Amino acid sequence: MHTEPRPPLIRRLRPAHWLILDCLIATGNAAIAGAMVVRHPSGTPMALELAAVTVLSVAMGLRRRQPVLALAVVLLVLVTLDLPYQSLLPAWSALYLVAVTGRRRTALAALAAVIVAPALAVGVFDRGVLLGLISSLVWTTGYAVGRHRASEQELRLYQARQVEAELEKARRGVTEERMRIARELHDVVAHSMSVITVQAGFGNLVIDDQPAKARAALSAIETTSREALAEMRRLLGMLREDGPAALAPAPGLGELDHLVAQTAKAGVSVEVKITGVPRQLPPGIDLSAFRIVQEALTNVVKHAETASCRVAIAYAEHELSIEVTDDGRGGPPVNGHGHGLIGMRERVHLYGGTVQAAPLPGRGFRVAASLPVAKAAV
Repeated sequence: MHTEPRPPLIRRLRPAHWLILDCLIATGNAAIAGAMVVRHPSGTPMALELAAVTVLSVAMGLRRRQPVLALAVVLLVLVTLDLPYQSLLPAWSALYLVAVTGRRRTALAALAAVIVAPALAVGVFDRGVLLGLISSLVWTTGYAVGRHRASEQELRLYQARQVEAELEKARRGVTEERMRIARELHDVVAHSMSVITVQAGFGNLVIDDQPAKARAALSAIETTSREALAEMRRLLGMLREDGPAALAPAPGLGELDHLVAQTAKAGVSVEVKITGVPRQLPPGIDLSAFRIVQEALTNVVKHAETASCRVAIAYAEHELSIEVTDDGRGGPPVNGHGHGLIGMRERVHLYGGTVQAAPLPGRGFRVAASLPVAKAAV
């Protein structure tokens, strides 16, 4: 079973964990600094020095929340009470966080303050220079870490925007294809309604003199209305772009020869193989089958870089199968977002069928779709 690798420990720590860690470090610093005050008393009252050590340790423990304020408190204690060595670790820890999280001007001002304050407190030039060098090293490390984190954040935001843009592009492509499919289904339903109207009018004319023909007209109305209702159910789930409807009849597999001829003019010869017994299909299924073959042949012309391909259509009792293969360079990617593949998936999904589009081993590409004819005829 494949599992995702766990992130580094430092990335699994929560703010509460960091607070506990800071409090432990501050407690250790207070113990060490307090021991130094007790063993090496200065002219300042010991109680005041211990109180100052306590303030320094508290500032150290809370430096992540307010690093600038914590640094200011530490430097104030350092200069006022002349406690340079007890203040160094709290000052450097706060300086590091200011350099990591603060703006450049704030970070540079903090560095200058940390360099000057110990030098004033120590009063010895060589020690002041050494402490300044250490402070500069701490600041440089923190500033580099801060810039690295900012770069990572910008990269993550950029990648997130890119992913969102790709998703939006894919959604827009799906919407456009659905509108196009809905328009075609609208034309199919409109044609069915026209057939029903004509048959009803004809049946009304001959019902007295030729009842057999009137009965045939009623049978045609029943069949056509069932098909139209099935297409209407699908049409209600699709978006339809406003605009004038197409006046040309919806194409179907009956126009496959014309499509093959057009593809040949584009430089790709098509070998067509039909198995089973060809029969009249429901208009929506017929249209979708034609469009699937059309989109597959278009992809061959555009992407395959080959001079031939094969189309296989199989009529089964309850299913229509379509397969388009070529021996070109592999065609579009498996998960491509081109409108052709999106259109195929949307059409097949609309009728509850299946579709596969993938490169063949070695060379070539294969598109295979199946449409359940029985469901469309209900």
